[in-house]
Amino acid sequence: MYSVILTELGIAVFENQRCLKTFPFLEPVEDYIFVKKGESRLSDLAKFLSNIEKGIEVNDHALFAILRKKSINVQMMSEEDSAKIQSTKPKILQAAGFAENEDDAMAQLRDFAISLSSSKVSEVSQSPDLHVIQAINSLDETDKIINAMSSRLREWYGLHFPELDNIIDSINGYSQIVLAGRRDDLSKTIYEDAGFPESKVQMLTLVTDKSRGGDISDANLAIVQTLAKQILELFDLRKHLEDHVQTEMKKIAPNLSVILGTAVGARILAHAGSLKNLAVMPASTIQVLGAEKALFRSIKTGAAPPKHGLLFQHALVHAAPRWQRGKIARAVAGKAAIASRVDFHGGGLNQMLLDKLNVRVVEIEKKYVDAPPPREMQPEPSRERFRSKFNKPKGKKRKKFGRR
Repeated sequence: MYSVILTELGIAVFENQRCLKTFPFLEPVEDYIFVKKGESRLSDLAKFLSNIEKGIEVNDHALFAILRKKSINVQMMSEEDSAKIQSTKPKILQAAGFAENEDDAMAQLRDFAISLSSSKVSEVSQSPDLHVIQAINSLDETDKIINAMSSRLREWYGLHFPELDNIIDSINGYSQIVLAGRRDDLSKTIYEDAGFPESKVQMLTLVTDKSRGGDISDANLAIVQTLAKQILELFDLRKHLEDHVQTEMKKIAPNLSVILGTAVGARILAHAGSLKNLAVMPASTIQVLGAEKALFRSIKTGAAPPKHGLLFQHALVHAAPRWQRGKIARAVAGKAAIASRVDFHGGGLNQMLLDKLNVRVVEIEKKYVDAPPPREMQPEPSRERFRSKFNKPKGKKRKKFGRR
C-alpha cells in the first residue's frame, strides 16, 4: 500500500512506512496554501504516481481532488490513519528527510504556523471591502463631528449676530459668513459670493443693520473663525470620502451598489462586517440590520417586530407610505441578498436584479394603495383567569415543627 502524505513542508510518498520519494516545498506557506485551494499543478508527483497502478492512499481531500483530475487512481485514507499521521507528524517529517530530527521538525512546524498566520492576517487586511467599511465609518464620524462643531459655532457667533441663525440653515454658508468677520464687516457682496439667493441677500442686509447682538473681541473672533475654517475643511474631507466610497463600492460590489445605492450599501456592508458575511446572510436578516435592539425587544416583550433597519435610508423605502414600507423593505432585502452573493463570487453586474425590484415595487404600490384598517386590540385576560389556568391550587399548609 502506497501512502501520499501532504505535510506543511512538502509531499512524501511512503510504501509500508518506507519513504520512496519526496517533493519538498520551495516556499512552504505559499505552496501549501496552493495545494489546499486546489490551485497547485503537482506535475512531478502525478508523473511519479502514474507508474503505480493501484493501492494509493492520500491523507488530504484537496490533494485527493488534484490527483483525481490528473486521472490518478487514488483513494482517501481512513479517519483513524489520518489521525495517526497528525499525531506522529514530527516522525514523518524526519523519515521523509524534511527535518534532521524531531526537535528540528517541531521548530520548522512552529515557524510554518507563524508564517501561515502572518500571511492570513495580511490577506485579510488588504481586502478591499474592509477599506470601504473604514471609509464609510469615517464618513459617518465626520458627519457627527461637523454637527457638534456647527452647534458650537452657531451658539458662539450667535452672541454677536443672533439673527443669522434663523435665516441661514446651511452650516457651510454660515461658516463662510463667520470667516468674513464681524457684523459690521458684512456686505451684500459677501452674501452673494457665499451663494445665497437674492431674496435671502436682501433679508440678511436688512437684519445686519438692525441686529441686537453684542460686540465680540478680536481674540474670540479669531477662535470662532478658526472653528469655521475647520468645519469647511471637514466638508471637503467628507466630499472626498463620499467620492471614494462611491468609486470603491462600484468596483467591489457593483450589484449591491445598484440595488441599495453606494452609501446605504456601504453601511449595510459595514454592519455585516465583510462582503463574505453579507453573502451568507438571509434576506430576513439583511432587512433588520441596524434594528437589533428593536428586534430583541419585540422578542422579549411581544411587541411588533421592526420592519426595517438601515434599509429605511433607501430611497424606495423612505419615500413609501407607512403601510408599504415593510413590504418594499422585504423586496429590497431579497434582491440585496442575491446581489451580495453575485458580487462575492465575482459574477459581474446584473441589471436584471434592479429591473425585477422595480417591477415588484410597482406591484406593491398598486396593490396596497390605501392604508389598512387599524387592528382591533384583543382584551387582556383577567388576573383571576390567568391564576386559575397557570397557578397550582393551594393546599393546606403543613405545620412546621422546630427543635425543642
